[in-house]
Amino acid sequence: MSDRQNRVALVGAGRIAAVHHGYAKQIPNAEVVAVCDADRDRAEDFARERGIPAFYDELEELLRKERPNIVHIVTPPATHANLAVTAMEGGANVLVEKPMAMTVDDCDRMIETAERYGRRICVDHNRLFDPVVLKARHLVESGALGEVVSVEALQGVNPVEGGAPADGGAHWSVADPFAPLYNLGPHPLYLAAHFLGPITGLQIAGQPIGEDGLLREIRVILEGRGAYGQVTFSMGAQPYLNHLNVFGTKGTLRANLNTMAMTVEKVRKLPKMVAKLTANLEPAAQLVSSTVETVLAVALRRMKTYPGIGQNIRRFYASLDQGEAPPVDGPAGRENVWLLREIEEHFTGPETSHKSPSREGRSGDDSWTS
Repeated sequence: MSDRQNRVALVGAGRIAAVHHGYAKQIPNAEVVAVCDADRDRAEDFARERGIPAFYDELEELLRKERPNIVHIVTPPATHANLAVTAMEGGANVLVEKPMAMTVDDCDRMIETAERYGRRICVDHNRLFDPVVLKARHLVESGALGEVVSVEALQGVNPVEGGAPADGGAHWSVADPFAPLYNLGPHPLYLAAHFLGPITGLQIAGQPIGEDGLLREIRVILEGRGAYGQVTFSMGAQPYLNHLNVFGTKGTLRANLNTMAMTVEKVRKLPKMVAKLTANLEPAAQLVSSTVETVLAVALRRMKTYPGIGQNIRRFYASLDQGEAPPVDGPAGRENVWLLREIEEHFTGPETSHKSPSREGRSGDDSWTS
């Protein structure tokens, strides 16, 4: 462990801020010194309940008085860019929730600020670090599945995720027809992109906006480095499911991201009827084993809510201590936002080539109580 002592501040005092605080306070050489929220009463309540020494309603004042070297931006996405830029200009490295921002231009501004001031920025693509996805990444990287041929990622949606903000209005994640996409769509997109490599093109299809004003179903075909991916975003199918499937030349893995269970299927040189039976029994045995492992991890408190957030936080702090690249860098966050913008523009704007990573878009709302 490094002798460096990290001073950590949270910007945003909502549900996810509590998750970030829970993991950050467990890191031996880190101290959460302050929380900031536009709603001062909310910041005060959050600080008092969690034993955080200081609270603020202005980020500039927090930076000036507390001098944190790490700031977590855990506010609605439309506020990410301005807050991250302010934090970096004020001397802090930044961990920003997904999506990185609401436009590619804002992502570029964040990346440029980090470069100008010598700061690090990490995006919380947390599902990349969930236990089952880490296992999948290891299998692919080890060559156990051979060359990746294709990837499928399915993101289902709860009818409403999270509660209303303090002012009693609609939660940002359902505030407009595309808000659910920006809330949960980043996950299947960055998962598929991780296994495909840089995305060079995409095709988009989907159902029109429904009576409730929300876009119900989206399908995206991603063109990667010698492989293709399919991302499904569904608000209609219930129960909501989150799956990741990776198809390789030597085997296929199927991961359930809700239950943290995974099965791997490979070609077996067995008699035909035996092979058919094995095709059912072997994955069933793997599923039982994986389920028991997850249940034990939860029961023994080795796995908590949003385990990928905890892993990403630990890895980011370690990368700062060791002078290494962050686990999810700015360009990765930027690519994710570019994909989200392409999807929205497919349904609302003029046709595009779907090749260029540079897109202009809306600046978003400046209010930021999470």
